[in-house]
Amino acid sequence: MKAIYPTLAALVVISGCTSPQQKENQAYVDQLSPCDKIEALVGAYDNQFEGLKLGRIQSKYMDSWQSRYNLIGESCQISALNDKTMNYHCQESYKDKTQALSIHNKAVEFTRQCLGENWFEKQKESANSLRTTFVLDESAPVVSIHTGKSLSKRTPWMTSYEVGTSVK
Repeated sequence: MKAIYPTLAALVVISGCTSPQQKENQAYVDQLSPCDKIEALVGAYDNQFEGLKLGRIQSKYMDSWQSRYNLIGESCQISALNDKTMNYHCQESYKDKTQALSIHNKAVEFTRQCLGENWFEKQKESANSLRTTFVLDESAPVVSIHTGKSLSKRTPWMTSYEVGTSVK
């Protein structure tokens, strides 16, 4: 699991500001499987996802960075919840519940396959929400996939993917 993280970190350090190197780095990231990405995220949690952060997103409420790659949607972020805690978060909106649940189920399936049998899987469901959570132990980050209603009238369903602290 830890083998992919040093490689990604090295790519970030080496890249500097050169455009050809950035393209090469992106080509490498594009070739990563979902399992490679999940393993890198879980492995990078203890180091506040260093090496996986791209451009900083300015906000007066929270420190956030674009993520090096996206597991769901096209705009994943790494956010600082406080000085010591960061989470990786992706979210995508959908027009109907069926489409959102389909993405949820695919994300659960590839996460289950990637994390292996040592991780405990828990599912919580209500009329308008489904959350699947994977936990290894108290020192490892929690992987959580959530599907539920959003506030948007155009795309009233969303699915999110998070790696970080426990979601209650």
